[in-house]
Amino acid sequence: MPIDHTATFPAGPDDVLAVLTDEAFLRDYAQALGARLESAESTPDGEGPRTALRLVVPTLGVPGVFTRFVGREVAVADRRSWASDGDGGHRGVLQVESRILGRTAAVRGERRLRPTAGGTRSTVTGEAEVDAPVVGRQAEAAVRELAMVVLRREDDVLRRWLGSPD
Repeated sequence: MPIDHTATFPAGPDDVLAVLTDEAFLRDYAQALGARLESAESTPDGEGPRTALRLVVPTLGVPGVFTRFVGREVAVADRRSWASDGDGGHRGVLQVESRILGRTAAVRGERRLRPTAGGTRSTVTGEAEVDAPVVGRQAEAAVRELAMVVLRREDDVLRRWLGSPD
């Protein structure tokens, strides 16, 4: 199930990336999700920073048909690897996964931070995937909707960190 989300920020791509990879931002972001943070780390790498979050997230937005299987909360691993795109911006590879009843629910994709006249345009593209033969498409639609909610909350926290309430 495809994911496509675009937002703009009033700061350059380097500043946006610096916030997205700041451990204090990651903690604030987890709190905005209502998640219990098990670990957050940001590490420099040869080509660009990497972040890794382990969260326990409430399943409040999950459709009722699935909550009986997943329970009241689910563990999520969120890993991102960043590199310069060679054109004044950055490209991040995203992998967000959860194991539920032996099955994997995942969002895999990329986030591009591109310079614009007013700051940065962020574009997230990817796929929601659920390894469940009978209910896979329905579950993927639910994962996609949750991913969109998470992206909007991340954008809100990011704007606050960048000093823009919009």
